[in-house]
Amino acid sequence: METENTSERLEVGDLYVVRRQDGTWHNAQIVSSRLNEQNTYEYYVHYEGLNRRLDQWVNRENIEFRSKDATITQSVPKPDEPKLIEVKIENNTVLSTPLLESNLCADDRKITRNQKRRHDEINHVQKTYADMDPTTAALEKEHEAITKVKYIDKLRIGKFEIDTWYFSPYPEEYGKVGTLYVCEYCLKYMKFPKTFRYHCTECNKRQPPGSEIYRKGTISIYEIDGKDHKIYCQTLCLMAKLFLDHKTLYYDVEPFYFYVLCEVDRKGAHIVVIQSSQHAIFQYE
Repeated sequence: METENTSERLEVGDLYVVRRQDGTWHNAQIVSSRLNEQNTYEYYVHYEGLNRRLDQWVNRENIEFRSKDATITQSVPKPDEPKLIEVKIENNTVLSTPLLESNLCADDRKITRNQKRRHDEINHVQKTYADMDPTTAALEKEHEAITKVKYIDKLRIGKFEIDTWYFSPYPEEYGKVGTLYVCEYCLKYMKFPKTFRYHCTECNKRQPPGSEIYRKGTISIYEIDGKDHKIYCQTLCLMAKLFLDHKTLYYDVEPFYFYVLCEVDRKGAHIVVIQSSQHAIFQYE
């Protein structure tokens, strides 16, 4: 495959062929660039036709060449993997649907809308503006412009390091670090591993604030009122936004209850699932 000088800075907006984490090559557009700790450029890319949560920062060696009509070289499927075949839905054609050919007759290759939706979810197909009504398309364009680049690649919380999916509006000095460190008990966020380790030895919190409303075995659920624990709920929302594309609740948490499911051991209550619910509103005439 044709290569370029790896010391040359690539232009934002150009189309290249980029190697993904699974070893396959895919057309991608460069959205942004930055200098990393090694003082070399890395690039934030969006893979054409794939969901934005697969956008990522890549090193220069994973970018091969620029071409508007670049040919994608995919990895060869293993023998035990399903053969990819073409399936048609009404007037649209879906390629590379992971269905076993032996399960389909030659004249019976239509799938339902639910199967199409499931196909798009499995294959991370990004919905196009043409598939949306004009109002939705305009809102989606505005949303994408604001949240285009995800700077935080990894979230370190407790003993886990998790790959993030989306942009979250943390304060700028924290929002552009590669790895964000978060205390799993008080949710304080930090930039440096040294600060994180020190905080973990000093933090005296061992469970979420609010009331424990359920317990069975090692599972507990806490109800937290946004009015009473505003900072905790705000940081909870900022953390959740790293994994939710369209979550808009960040700072106006007072009208909401938050429910946190935890797994409890001798060290404390470890966050597993979070959910929010708006306060009931009663109107009297």
